Amino acid sequence: MTCAPGIGLLLVPGIALAAGAHAACLTLASHPDGRPLGQVEASGASPAFAIRYLHSVTRTPVEERYRIDGASIEETEIRFSQHGPGLPTEADADGTWRRDGDAFVATMHRRFDTIAMRVHADQSPRLSVEGDPRPVDLAQWGNRSLALAARPGACLTGPGSGGSGAR
Repeated sequence: MTCAPGIGLLLVPGIALAAGAHAACLTLASHPDGRPLGQVEASGASPAFAIRYLHSVTRTPVEERYRIDGASIEETEIRFSQHGPGLPTEADADGTWRRDGDAFVATMHRRFDTIAMRVHADQSPRLSVEGDPRPVDLAQWGNRSLALAARPGACLTGPGSGGSGAR
């Protein structure tokens, strides 16, 4: 399959998705050794994604929302229904804190070059790209530490490109 200039492809077993010029590539690697595991394409003028999981202590859902800005990842919001270790108890200096129904919602502007996270299958960790109904199971490579980074443009395919589609 060929694409017009400015159009990239994300190759996922059995699926090829066209992505526009404002795409960003999320790369997943083993942490701390950096071994490539997979990549996920996010499209749109302001690509965004969420990481959802069950809190390890409270066993209640947590959703962290992010926006991709070039090679930078900005955490914009975290939502949860019950306080637990590692969850915010107040707003950052440039953020807000509110209730939304049964959820606590903290907004923020936290920037990362790379997000290192520990995933475990018992917590059902999922990465969901805005506009794509297919979440990525972050525990598919086992219970481990992962590094998540972003770069502008479509995901590369082929040998040496940093992994295959992650779905």
